Amino acid sequence: MRKIDWRKRLRKPRQQSENKFDILAKLQAAQSSISNFLDQSLCYNKFTMSNQIWNLFPRLLEQQINGLLETAEPNPSKAFQLYKICQNEDLWKDSYQSFSVHLKKFFSLPFAARSKGVMDSCLDSPMNMYVYECFHLNFRTAQVNPNEISNIASWAHQLMRTGHKKNLPVISTDILTKTLKALTSPPLFEKAIHLEFEDFCAAWKKTVFKFFGKKHDEELGEILKELNELNTQLKISERSPEPHPVLPTYYLTQTEIDWTLSVHNAVEKHQPAPKFPLSRGAKKQRLIEIERAISLYHIVQSSRLPELIQHRNMIRATILDRCEKLLNSIPK
Repeated sequence: MRKIDWRKRLRKPRQQSENKFDILAKLQAAQSSISNFLDQSLCYNKFTMSNQIWNLFPRLLEQQINGLLETAEPNPSKAFQLYKICQNEDLWKDSYQSFSVHLKKFFSLPFAARSKGVMDSCLDSPMNMYVYECFHLNFRTAQVNPNEISNIASWAHQLMRTGHKKNLPVISTDILTKTLKALTSPPLFEKAIHLEFEDFCAAWKKTVFKFFGKKHDEELGEILKELNELNTQLKISERSPEPHPVLPTYYLTQTEIDWTLSVHNAVEKHQPAPKFPLSRGAKKQRLIEIERAISLYHIVQSSRLPELIQHRNMIRATILDRCEKLLNSIPK
């Protein structure tokens, strides 16, 4: 009978186990390296993105404040005024309650979807352009959504806290919310439309003085100085001539139109936005702005950090808005 070497039989499983262990160890080491690399990349990207957004903060805040009118509704006084105008122009014969229902539906539409024709379809006869201009709102005639004001105040607080690297009482969410409410509910004879960053600063100073007196004047002056410098730099860059001739932004080639549509569709579906199809890059100002916003969006798109998610939502809304405005400006 042939002898069986049991030592060889027993050795093979041990060799296999050792091989599996080696492979598992290598996989764990690779996973650890990838994790460290991603953590370092995220820290770098987060730092870069925060700096970029902080440098743009005055303009971003300005855009968000004025953007509140795009989602606002007429306040009761303005709604009744529109009803009386349409009634006097023989455009409406039914009750105010029925008119209010149509008015609410009109202003619940996305800003880009509102048009004279949409409102005409609700009236007894089409209105003229003079009457339609009365449907445009300002902060004195609008009823702004308080949740949107709170969101902007929270966003501004987080950005000021990280950008200025100090958590001061004057940049608290409560103070910024009160500032925005005062700014978007202007009294008679004060500016009510096309608000600028300087208008926000003036309202902010009044709010801080109202609640703190002169207690925090030095801290407020310090952060205002930094923000005003950022705003000055933005104004200089906006006035500076382009290194290359910029074609009129409302004349687009079919390639540029297709790319803008693709970007809008991708961002709307929370998918990665496509790169600009031409190797030389975009040359028209509005396309360049969309490209810059996309580069920020790519940084935060896959992040799960709460502060980056908030930035991501703001950047996503900015890209969608700019794409829509650009596509709407193309001559028919």
